[in-house]
Amino acid sequence: MKWALALIFAMSSAAQAQEKTTTTTTTVIQSTSTTENTPKIETKAEEAPVLTQVATVTEVKKEYPQFEFTSYGYISFSQAETFKTVQNLDPIVRRSMDLAEFAFEGEYKLTDSSKIEFEVEIEHGGVGTTIEFDPFEEFGEFEQEIEKGGEVVLHEIYYKKDFKKTDTAVRIGKFPLFISLGSVLTKPHKYPTILASDLEGRMMPLGWTETGVGLEQKIKYGFTARAALVNGLNSEFFRTYSWVGGGYQRHFESMNADNLATVFSLEWGNISKGTGIAYAQYAGDSTDNRYKVDKLKVPAEVRITTVMGNYKWKGIGIAAEYIEGSLDNSDKVSAANATLGGLAKPKAFAPLGHKAKLESVQLSYDWETPGLVFFLKAEHVNTFADVQGSIVKNPRYDVSRRSGGFMWMWDTAAFMKVQYARDKTELEGLPETYQANVAFGFDLSAFEK
Repeated sequence: MKWALALIFAMSSAAQAQEKTTTTTTTVIQSTSTTENTPKIETKAEEAPVLTQVATVTEVKKEYPQFEFTSYGYISFSQAETFKTVQNLDPIVRRSMDLAEFAFEGEYKLTDSSKIEFEVEIEHGGVGTTIEFDPFEEFGEFEQEIEKGGEVVLHEIYYKKDFKKTDTAVRIGKFPLFISLGSVLTKPHKYPTILASDLEGRMMPLGWTETGVGLEQKIKYGFTARAALVNGLNSEFFRTYSWVGGGYQRHFESMNADNLATVFSLEWGNISKGTGIAYAQYAGDSTDNRYKVDKLKVPAEVRITTVMGNYKWKGIGIAAEYIEGSLDNSDKVSAANATLGGLAKPKAFAPLGHKAKLESVQLSYDWETPGLVFFLKAEHVNTFADVQGSIVKNPRYDVSRRSGGFMWMWDTAAFMKVQYARDKTELEGLPETYQANVAFGFDLSAFEK
């Protein structure tokens, strides 16, 4: 992991030096060309028309508001091995199709320095609660997920104001958190895999956005600092299979805001454009955001620290991240959740780890002419890296995934992605399984490259 991040840092340094060289060369060429083509004899009569033309251009006024939009979406087909029940570990093959996601992003420009951005997502083609099937629980248990996420969601909406003199920007509303590759690389054409991260969803909210206020400040030498105060998580919905990810408040019409969280990041270069590396940290309590306020009386602070990078150089790309998280009093949170009733009852998924870790490295090669990007990826997540009290480590949630495949883009914005993956857990006796996925979709933001 360390070697991957060190390699990205070194490649980013070379890229920035290359960009400076290119800029200097361009300036020299333009200066030379102007000198050769401009007549040496200058008169006041010749200068007058030029001044008149400049004045005419500056008089053109933009009309506001201006509206711009982009969109992306895809459908996926998968074939994967799974198991009938915990008593029968002979893998069986199942196939599925999913109208996975369609997103519409709009932008109202109010002035040349302020705008309102929003994104509406339609996931899995419908609206309502979802039911999942877990073959390892009670001879095969159907679980109903209480979520409106997954269906029609106003994923983000915020007002942004740029202060150009100081290179400062302010966001107010619901905006993406700069905390992982999954929440930074949001456009499908920016990553060759089906999802930006296959395993982030087992540890934290995938494509994490929160409501609050954020500040962004560009600093010298290519650095950008960000700080935000946002709504906290609700520990009532922390579950074994997604650790703190279930605490992302989208179950009810409003969000409890008795606990707030802070997010800080420092980026060098630009991860979204494939030229950067960053450090990010999230911290916030989650006890007071519970609905059953008497079930938990101790702090349940969540801390997540991330080091990540993404860089592309002459077709060769590397993207890597290391995420480490902790949950205070995880044993007491587990006990409080275990006694919940009704639809919030976690059944066998109440135990929570105290610490969780995720490691991910992806190597890719961009064959630009036919629009093909080949990749190899290795990921590992363990949400029981450490435990507290009577909680026992569960090796089923210590998962490694190896995958490979390609993305093919044509007509600039249309794409097909193919990914083959093998999953292995540390649970003794549980066989390794495979997944094969194909996705077809489009991403209009690819025209902006």
